[in-house]
Amino acid sequence: MRLIADTGGIVAAMNTAEPDHEQYRSTLESASLAVVTPLVIAEVHYLLSSNGAHEAASDFLEDLSGGFYELAPLSAEDYTQAAVLIKRYEGRMERKRRKPGSLDLADAMNIVIASRYGTNILLATDQDYRVTQPLSGHQYFVLLPHDAEG
Repeated sequence: MRLIADTGGIVAAMNTAEPDHEQYRSTLESASLAVVTPLVIAEVHYLLSSNGAHEAASDFLEDLSGGFYELAPLSAEDYTQAAVLIKRYEGRMERKRRKPGSLDLADAMNIVIASRYGTNILLATDQDYRVTQPLSGHQYFVLLPHDAEG
């Protein structure tokens, strides 16, 4: 299975203190292709490091440099598409304290990249993808590992 790996999904897979760590880890390891963007890489490393999970942050970089992840190159057109998505979903994301929020750049870029790779499968904890429409022609996003349960 080809999937796009989002920040929350990778953090859950890398950090043993995260809830559902084993489910995220095994889902990620079973992927035939796990694609990440530079935006997600920066977020993952920052979150792991700032939460004291320095070994996990180091392991993540080793996985990246060792070829476990495919790094999706980004173009100016990709950023244009992401900006359109951010505007389209502005105020449609539920945030803490019930304030409407917007799609963030990393999530918008994951939607763009999913289309490029022809997939609607994401390793993600982020429920914002439930509100968005894939550009790949699929009707909805499949958020693993939770959508695989049942």
